[in-house]
Amino acid sequence: MIEKVSVVIPTRNSAKTLEQTISSVKRQSYANIEIVISDSKSNDNTLKIAERMDCKIVSTDWKLLGARYQGFKVSTGDYILMLDSDQVLENGAIDRSVLLFEKFDMLCLEEMSYRAKTMIEKMFEADRILVQQDAELQLDPVFGTLLPRFFRRDLLIKAYEAIPKSHFPVVIAQDHAILYYEAWKISKRITIVPHAVWHNEPATLGDLWKKNFRYGRSTKTLFELGHYNDFWKKKTRLRKTKKLVSRNKVLSSALLLLKAPPYLIGLYF
Repeated sequence: MIEKVSVVIPTRNSAKTLEQTISSVKRQSYANIEIVISDSKSNDNTLKIAERMDCKIVSTDWKLLGARYQGFKVSTGDYILMLDSDQVLENGAIDRSVLLFEKFDMLCLEEMSYRAKTMIEKMFEADRILVQQDAELQLDPVFGTLLPRFFRRDLLIKAYEAIPKSHFPVVIAQDHAILYYEAWKISKRITIVPHAVWHNEPATLGDLWKKNFRYGRSTKTLFELGHYNDFWKKKTRLRKTKKLVSRNKVLSSALLLLKAPPYLIGLYF
């Protein structure tokens, strides 16, 4: 019997992009896939879209880390793909990924910006290109940027068990990085799936500020919990890259400078 893949998608008022995300999963040629929507009290059409597209749905009061966990708990797959509601899978990405599980326990999906048009979107695009240029350097769970999205189920169980339960209801920022940090302690068997997923980036300065203010607020909560303080401080910095100067590094650094004010306001005020 072909092994099952569970695609777990956390949502919170995600109607704008969710149908596109689910459709990209349904277009995959892999034969045994379930889609789990873990919804944090959306008040738009998110749940109607998920119901219409025949997804398994779980409702939760928890923030992003907990929403991913709740979706994982009701999933039944041998492999778990943690997809975000603003992402689009490349055709064939799941088939290519499952083959790699013969040698690896977790997989990073190479992420590309989806139809970057505005200056903010192009900054994100440059940042993603910069990360991929030094992919091996970026796989470090503390100092790197890349994060695995595809896991063996047994590894994910152990990683979740290592995270303090007090974190699940409240953590947004660094949720995925924390999960990778704990998984890395168990297994170093990780690789990158090239050209695998597209990302709908924030298009305007307002979108960017709103998102990073929320991350700042969540990081403040994470700091108050205390368990991962050294970890998240090391994660907040300019991109580490072998190239001294490049257009992409300039744009990436400019993007971080734009992110900083709303993040710091959320963190300290």
